[in-house]
Amino acid sequence: MTSRPGPRLTGPEEGAARPDFSVVVPVYNSEASLEELHSRLAATFASMGRSHEVVFVDDGSRDGSLAVLRSLHDRHPGQIRVLSLYRNQGQQTALMCGLRHCSGEVVVTIDDDLQHFPEDIPVLYARLQEGHDAVFGSYPRRNGLLKNLGSRLVRRLVHHIFDPPEGLEMSAFRLIRRPIVEHVKAYRTSFPYLSGMILDTTPRVANAPIRHQERRYGRSGYTLPRLIRLSFNLLVNYSALPLKVIGWVGMGVSLAAFVAGAVFIARQWLVGRAPAGWTSLAVLISLFSGVLFSMMFVMAEYLSRLLTEVSNRPAHAVREILD
Repeated sequence: MTSRPGPRLTGPEEGAARPDFSVVVPVYNSEASLEELHSRLAATFASMGRSHEVVFVDDGSRDGSLAVLRSLHDRHPGQIRVLSLYRNQGQQTALMCGLRHCSGEVVVTIDDDLQHFPEDIPVLYARLQEGHDAVFGSYPRRNGLLKNLGSRLVRRLVHHIFDPPEGLEMSAFRLIRRPIVEHVKAYRTSFPYLSGMILDTTPRVANAPIRHQERRYGRSGYTLPRLIRLSFNLLVNYSALPLKVIGWVGMGVSLAAFVAGAVFIARQWLVGRAPAGWTSLAVLISLFSGVLFSMMFVMAEYLSRLLTEVSNRPAHAVREILD
């Protein structure tokens, strides 16, 4: 087996023929399922008559997952790529790492736990062939109450931030065309969210019904605290909504402060019942509060624009060029 240090893994060799499909699999503590996952993927693509590669990204596993991946790599040279991260970075970061090192014309992302059926890839591909840029597998959700609440929160945020087609369901089992993958790779962010990046690139996405089974190996990494953390990252890194809310609250308080100051002055002049110094103090506080919150509104607007710039989000996505 030939091993190469991490920094030299810059992607597929120039000029190399692209496989029809690349499968990107983030791996975390899944030694028991990897052999079966690979064999079922290989059988699926053989039945389709399509070439493929599998890119496994070991996300700092603490079990024997990396040893299993090394064994698979030795036994299937040229078909399997293994990327091993120094530490656990999370599923989304592992997915982005895999996307940067795959070369297929169509990219499949699938979990490592066999809850999704590799045999359903032709179903997703048939839907993709209808003219869509990406297809998500959809299935009835059967999680616990707390996890359902967390998942619902994420879905509501995604719909608010990215405005997907009505009724679209997102899952980790997806097919993505190569041009969309190349556009997604242009993002430079420490908090990637692949589904959001796809929706931010193209509205031509769809669902296809797939099978889904109970987890046979290990435990889900998407606990309620992680879902809440994902929701926070979505809100802060892909939306200026918190800044805009603060800004508009500041403008509202500013307006209320100016109105309050005017009322105190009017009462002093017309009624003259305010305690000595009260009117001037209230007016000064209202004035400075109004100025302060107005400045916060301007700062919020600048920060929202700065957020857009530092996220390095591509300004546009070109579908086709006719010269």
